[in-house]
Amino acid sequence: MSELAENWWEKGVLHTLIGLFRQPGALIRRYIESDRDILVKAVPYIAVALALNYALRARFLPGSTTTELSVIETLQQEPLVIPLLSALISALVLHFVFYRGGSAGLFGTMVMRLYVLAQATLLVVAVDLAMQLFLTDRSIGRNLTRLAFGLGFTIFAVRQYYAGEGRGGWIRAIAAILCGELALILFVYMPAAMIEQAGLLD
Repeated sequence: MSELAENWWEKGVLHTLIGLFRQPGALIRRYIESDRDILVKAVPYIAVALALNYALRARFLPGSTTTELSVIETLQQEPLVIPLLSALISALVLHFVFYRGGSAGLFGTMVMRLYVLAQATLLVVAVDLAMQLFLTDRSIGRNLTRLAFGLGFTIFAVRQYYAGEGRGGWIRAIAAILCGELALILFVYMPAAMIEQAGLLD
C-alpha cells in the first residue's frame, strides 16, 4: 500500500488525471515508447477508477446492485470483469483488425486500452454525479448519456493514439471502437442470453 501511494505521489496522480483528459493518446504513446515516469501505473489506476464507479453506483443507484436481475442485466452491472473483458476484446480488435502492424504492438495496445478504460470510467463517474445533482428525473437518458460520454472519449483517445498510422482518421477510430463493442455483444452477451433462455442456470 505504501509503495502504491509513493508511486502515485512521485509520478503525480493529478498530472495523470488531467493529462489523460487533455491528450490521452499522445501521453499514453509516450509512456509506452519512451517515458515510464509520466503516468502512474495502469493497474492501480484502473482499480481505483472501477472502485469509484462501483461505489457511486451503490450509493446513488442502489437498484443496480440488486440480485433480482437477469443474466444480461447482471453482466451490464458487473463492476470489474466486464469492463476489463471489454478492454481486452477492444484491444484485440484494434491490433489484429483495424491497426495491424501498429508500432506499439499488442502489449502497447492493451496498456492503452486499460488507461483509456480507467479515464472513460472516471469521466462517466463525473457525468453520473452531475446528473444526480442537476437532473430532476434522473432516469431519462441516463444510460444513453453515460454511453455517449464513455464511447466518445474512447474514440477520441484511440484516434489520438494512432495518429499518423495509416489512413482512415476518425472514421477508422469510430469503426474500431464500435466493432469492439459489437464483438463484446456477440461473444459475451449473446451466449449469456442463450444460456439463460435455455434455463441452464436454474
